[in-house]
Amino acid sequence: MTERTTQLEAALSAQSALIEEAQAEIINHLSGQIGSPEFIDRIIHLFDGPQQREALRLAREALGEDFGNNA
Repeated sequence: MTERTTQLEAALSAQSALIEEAQAEIINHLSGQIGSPEFIDRIIHLFDGPQQREALRLAREALGEDFGNNA
């Protein structure tokens, strides 16, 4: 396996984890396990937090994009 393949797999895995976590949060909200304010906080943290920034960094690295350390 090449380094690029490894990088692409890591980026896809990170993106998949974000999607799965978002889906779980939606299910928790729709089933009444968490209220709207908590749901919104969790989704904002998920998509504008360290996990999302790491997924973005991995994707940019795998694609060979160099935007500096913006993550």
